[in-house]
Amino acid sequence: MENALSKKDATVKNCRNNYLLPLLFLISFSATVLIMPAAARATADMELPETSYGMENTAFKILVVYATRAGSTAEVADAIGKKLAQSGVAVDVKPLRNVQTLNGYQAVVLGSAIRRCAVLPELTDFVKTYKDELSKIPTADFIVCMIVREDTEKNRKTAVSYLDPLRAEVVPVDTGIFAGKLDYSKLGFIDAIIIKYFIGTPEGDLRDWQKINDWAADLLPKLQNINKAK
Repeated sequence: MENALSKKDATVKNCRNNYLLPLLFLISFSATVLIMPAAARATADMELPETSYGMENTAFKILVVYATRAGSTAEVADAIGKKLAQSGVAVDVKPLRNVQTLNGYQAVVLGSAIRRCAVLPELTDFVKTYKDELSKIPTADFIVCMIVREDTEKNRKTAVSYLDPLRAEVVPVDTGIFAGKLDYSKLGFIDAIIIKYFIGTPEGDLRDWQKINDWAADLLPKLQNINKAK
């Protein structure tokens, strides 16, 4: 009797696995083919902030450029730009789509949200396009991702690895790793299902503004010192 039950349980388990694996594949495929283009279109329709801080006639001007999906990274980029400008430099904070040239900037800070364990593809394309210009001036980068909601060494190493494609093109003087904000209502249907039920990431705003501001304050001397060294 026990053997019969064991065989039945195993059969049910195998049956579930046989259905579950194709379902997971279908969800993942749908997210890649359908949701990612939709997310890109949604970002294109989103009104993204562009702000300038500091005195325009200063000798040192920084560009903070960002890629976002739901707007959280834009707010982090703005906070970084504002903090940098408090030390007397000029700062432009712009979404990627609004940047046409790097002429006139003495340093660049690159920022991105993380989706599917990677920086947003438009930022990778941007770095490849402007690789020569970026290699001649100090560059820093930052990412906003929920994996560091638990700030462990393992999670930070994982988060830093998301930047490998960018570092293969340009080596940054410093990197900021910040917890982000997750709002299911701003995600596509399939994205929300994957993140909520399969990955298990909870909603919430976990951005540590003190940590973000401290990083920006510490970053400026590194950008300026390297620039002077050149």
